Formats: sequence, C-alpha cells, structure tokens
Amino acid sequence: MHETERHRIILSTVEGRPVVNVADLVTLTGASEATIRRDIAALHVQKKTPPGAGRG
Repeated sequence: MHETERHRIILSTVEGRPVVNVADLVTLTGASEATIRRDIAALHVQKKTPPGAGRG
C-alpha cells in the first residue's frame, strides 16, 4: 500500500473514533507498527492529525 493511501486510511480512522491504537491501524493497512508511527509523525508535522493523535 502506498503512503498516500495509508495516510488517507489513518486520517479517516482517527476522525471517526475517539481512540485508535497502532495495532488497529496495522490491521487496517497491513503496514508495520514502525511504518504507522512514522506516518502519524509525518501527518502531525503536516498538521493533519487532530490534537492528541500519536500520544500513548
């Protein structure tokens, strides 16, 4: 799966739920935990994630 598609899935999942863990995103995307964490960090830098995303 390409980065842009993972980012789309991450953002739609985070917006639709109050709490999302990395394991959920790994299952949805098929990516590794490290890749998901990098994607969340990249989205945070781009200011696309909601407040609190990526914590914990």
